[in-house]
Amino acid sequence: MHEATQALRQFLVDQGLSLRTQDAGEWQGDMPLPADIARFYREIGPDNCNLETAGNPFFIPSLSRLWRLQAGYRWHGISGERLTDWHDDWLVVADQSGDPFIFEISSGRVLHDRHGGGTWQPAPLFSDLEQMIACLACFDATWRSAGEDIFLDDFSVNPVHRDRLIDALLPILGERGTAQSLAEEFGW
Repeated sequence: MHEATQALRQFLVDQGLSLRTQDAGEWQGDMPLPADIARFYREIGPDNCNLETAGNPFFIPSLSRLWRLQAGYRWHGISGERLTDWHDDWLVVADQSGDPFIFEISSGRVLHDRHGGGTWQPAPLFSDLEQMIACLACFDATWRSAGEDIFLDDFSVNPVHRDRLIDALLPILGERGTAQSLAEEFGW
């Protein structure tokens, strides 16, 4: 495991995320497990993580549950019929109340889209899986440390905590504008 991966894993452990090394044998999919996904679960190992944020929590399943998360995106959740507007190159790796974080197998990027728009038109959000989980963990850490002070009287996020989130995202994303855009994307 690389030093950067070890540091990320320690950061996630310090944030209280449930992690465990997961072997490719836990994969339940009917397609080959992408190498980047196998490495992510082997080295980072999110184990059904719920990460708090303004709004509904982010959810990152264990590897054994990852294939089931594809229902409603890759295939119809009741009939099992393959949905034609879902690309073979996409694999949902996390969600927020039905809004998918989509691993693009060919590029390694993580895309994001909102459900209910009629057709899927996801946009790039993270450069890779590690950046995704690190950023989502920053939302969770900032949320939890803020306590009841998180919202103002009008139920908007307190700017003090929004700024703290942006400061936490900055070393991961590299640019303040990118960190601000990500905070805005998720209601901060």
